[in-house]
Amino acid sequence: MRSLGVIFLADIVGYSKMMAQDEPGTLEKLRNFTKEVIRPTLEKHSGNMIKSLGDGWLIEFNSASNAVNCAMEWQEISKSQGQLSLRVGIHLGDVEHEEGPPPDVYGDTVNIAARLESIAEQGDVAISTSTYLCLDQNQAKVFNNCGKQTLKNIATPVEVWSTGRLNVGSKGMDRDSDGPAIAIKPFTGAGEDVASFGGDLTNDLAKYLDQKDWIDSLIQQNPSEDDYQLIGSITANGPNFDVDIVLKAPGGKTLWSGNTGGPLSQMALVSDTVADQISNAVFLEIMKVKDKFK
Repeated sequence: MRSLGVIFLADIVGYSKMMAQDEPGTLEKLRNFTKEVIRPTLEKHSGNMIKSLGDGWLIEFNSASNAVNCAMEWQEISKSQGQLSLRVGIHLGDVEHEEGPPPDVYGDTVNIAARLESIAEQGDVAISTSTYLCLDQNQAKVFNNCGKQTLKNIATPVEVWSTGRLNVGSKGMDRDSDGPAIAIKPFTGAGEDVASFGGDLTNDLAKYLDQKDWIDSLIQQNPSEDDYQLIGSITANGPNFDVDIVLKAPGGKTLWSGNTGGPLSQMALVSDTVADQISNAVFLEIMKVKDKFK
């Protein structure tokens, strides 16, 4: 039977690594999340669990608003608990239903939802325009228009909206360039002022590295090992701040590491200067090896 439906796909980021490090603990977290979060929220938002996928869930809703509310609630709870990191994809369209038992769903709508889930960043929700247009103003305001994306094995580009950025290094997305990009993991640090500086520095690095027109720069929470990775942390050290940086080659080998910093009193004023300094060092290191990773 074919009918209109809203397909919701979620998965746990880093599930395989979690299982390898602590299988009993990971399974206990899953059981608790299912009992304390999934069951009550599906009842609250009228979601129908189609199947559990081990590291994720396939759910159908009869309302896009309900699906998005459920996704936002899952993300809010998972972030506050700090136990599991999720990504969610939602698409509205025609769904082929198999009554079973067990019941199942098929078709392009399911495939598109799966691709949206795969390109969502950790902690974010990615939805299609068909879903977005069903939301009220309050729900819609948290989503950014990420433009039309070419998703793997999906014939027509899909306009995507996300609560954050897209994981363009995902295997679910076809990129314009076959070569590696520079994936900048957002620079982090403790404290409001340091965190704000980290955000400015991350954006300024993307700006400067984009000016090197032979390679694309991306800001990614979860960089792909197929790309260069630029990872940094910021710490307060007495009256000064320190920025520690690591540049990894495709495949994960460290190419370069460095350190810079300055007085805390001027931190809010120097992100552009520090980003220019780091980007020049990164450029020189990549130029030495770029022919190996075309």
